[in-house]
Amino acid sequence: MGSDSGQLYESMQYWREMSAQAEAGLLEIPESVAAQCDAACADYIAHLEGMVQKTEFLVDLDAFGTLPSAQQLGRKFKRLADGEERSAAVVIRQHIEVIELMRSVFRRYFVETEAVDRSVGARIGDIGAGVGE
Repeated sequence: MGSDSGQLYESMQYWREMSAQAEAGLLEIPESVAAQCDAACADYIAHLEGMVQKTEFLVDLDAFGTLPSAQQLGRKFKRLADGEERSAAVVIRQHIEVIELMRSVFRRYFVETEAVDRSVGARIGDIGAGVGE
């Protein structure tokens, strides 16, 4: 898990740096490309969220039988599947966090553009309304 955690941290740092570059105007992504990347991220997040839900069913504790050692082994596998620490579910949620960070970078290029377009449209409408008076 150590190297995976390091890679996750590096991915988070990378996308934070990309976000800072985008904020500073040093990174340019065409609006249509950003929208396509955002859509791909949204699809992937939905897929990963489905995987998180399925981790609940990866282990059937009843299938391990009634022996205390078997029950103990079943609980161990259950923790690995959907426990709170170092489980498959936690790792998948961490990947979702990285993808959400990626989306925040991509969305900057078309969400802000849409807001600016609405703002400019409203101002033009106001100007047009003042001309007829």
